[in-house]
Amino acid sequence: MKKFSQIFLFAALLTAFSVSAAASPDTTYESEKGQAVIGPPSSSSSAFSGNGLTVVIDPGHQGSWVDMSAQEPMAPGSSETKAKATTGTQGSYSGVPEYEVNLQVSLALEQELSERGYRVVMTRTDNDTAISNKERAELATREAADITVRIHANSDGSSSAAGALTMAPTSSNTHLDPVLIENSNTLASCILEHYCSATGLQNRGVISADTMTGTNWSTVPVAILEMGFMSNQGDDLYITDTANHTLMAQSIADGIDEYFSTVVSSETQPSSVPQVSPASPSPAS
Repeated sequence: MKKFSQIFLFAALLTAFSVSAAASPDTTYESEKGQAVIGPPSSSSSAFSGNGLTVVIDPGHQGSWVDMSAQEPMAPGSSETKAKATTGTQGSYSGVPEYEVNLQVSLALEQELSERGYRVVMTRTDNDTAISNKERAELATREAADITVRIHANSDGSSSAAGALTMAPTSSNTHLDPVLIENSNTLASCILEHYCSATGLQNRGVISADTMTGTNWSTVPVAILEMGFMSNQGDDLYITDTANHTLMAQSIADGIDEYFSTVVSSETQPSSVPQVSPASPSPAS
């Protein structure tokens, strides 16, 4: 009788273990339902790599010797014009021109995204290229891009202003499709959160950007990353240090991965796309 009881107990335990082991891989907790599952950077990068996804990287500005002072319409059908492009700012402490650090980080990002399987198109690969903000947006359209990420650095009259921010259009922008506006804000939010988390730079939020030529002419979701203030010693020396560029590029790529994860999830669950409200304006380059 004792032997029979031992056999019965062992069989019951074995059955319970088998049921638990079989069920655990498919278990979905209530809090996970309807949410996009974003893995850590090492795994999230493979979830949406390749598959025809094209990212246009736009390193802001170009060399000071390139004359881009001629005017172009700020938006389709607009009578307001702006210079085709500008030189940008310069590091108050590093002495590095903005156009230079923009390109350095953009090239690091190009390599990172390519390794993750994205098709990457650069609006410029040197500081001599004469390409206007309107032409940069038109390039993304010709290349059938999925998104455009514009890389810039900031400046302010006060050296105390610090931190990173992203810029995206608002719902009042009449030049852009509402879905493009929503996705641009999602992209801006994803990039900024990952970038600030990785670099430790202050997160100044997503701010309104309805007067940017390169944004208003875009036909794909677009976000501007202002990597930091070149008028602030800490920000300037951090973003111009090439030793930090790999980490900066990886964090931006992680934000892009999360963006595509969010957008793909929203194709079946539209309400899951977060609504991002632009923060109050801050000085930008």
